[in-house]
Amino acid sequence: MTENNAKIHVLADETLGGIKREYVEVDRWAEVGDLIANGELIGKFRYNSGIFTHVYYDGAYGGEYAWYTNKCRVLEPTDIVHIDGGRYELTDRKAEVGEKVMYVNESGESYGIVTEVIAVGAGVVDVVEYEEPSGAVVVGMSHDRYRVLAPVEAEADEPQPVDAVFAIGNVAQEVAKLKRTVERLENEIDTLHKDNRTLGEELARLKEPAKSESIIESAPFVLVIHEGRGEFDVYQRGKKIENISRLEIEAYSRLSSSVDLEFNNVGERP
Repeated sequence: MTENNAKIHVLADETLGGIKREYVEVDRWAEVGDLIANGELIGKFRYNSGIFTHVYYDGAYGGEYAWYTNKCRVLEPTDIVHIDGGRYELTDRKAEVGEKVMYVNESGESYGIVTEVIAVGAGVVDVVEYEEPSGAVVVGMSHDRYRVLAPVEAEADEPQPVDAVFAIGNVAQEVAKLKRTVERLENEIDTLHKDNRTLGEELARLKEPAKSESIIESAPFVLVIHEGRGEFDVYQRGKKIENISRLEIEAYSRLSSSVDLEFNNVGERP
């Protein structure tokens, strides 16, 4: 496993039969044979003169070159390898049936041939038969002579080199999603405010007394006098009017004479 912010290089590892392996840049003094990097240039450390680091390149850059000492970083191998487009971790543990394994010798080197476990015994595993470069046919391995290739989920491991344009595009998409979410929530909040206002107005209207109960309209009245008790009730449109404490009545007879009836100190009606 590698540090989250470390720069990773994917290079063919000759000790694993040329399988591509992930290397991580570290800050330490190089030793003879170490892979070192100067930017994107990678070579094998040969020696340091105190001022220059001498590096040997293979391939197109064959030959020896010199870098300023402070311009190189050591590349250390990780346990992550790339096989057939997948990423796997070389794990030193007992294999299970169905898992992929790769034979390694005492030094941890391998031909890079991957096979599958078909049976697990006390001291060995049986594998799908394959032929080594030497011509030997392999059908099994002891538990100390293989590494399990455990699949690695990209999001759970070391970050891979990321294309800047791709990363910016992802950020833009996430920002757009957040904007849409904010707009939706704002609309929902606005709707809730409108609903609350409407409910408040309706509640206030329901709390107001009915006009027929608070306003005596122009309509015939019916007076009921309880003889001997000094009490009376007044009705309008068949409904009793409450809380009348004083009543004055002016009555006219056919002879145009008038009769005044006055009830005082009756008090509030029940």
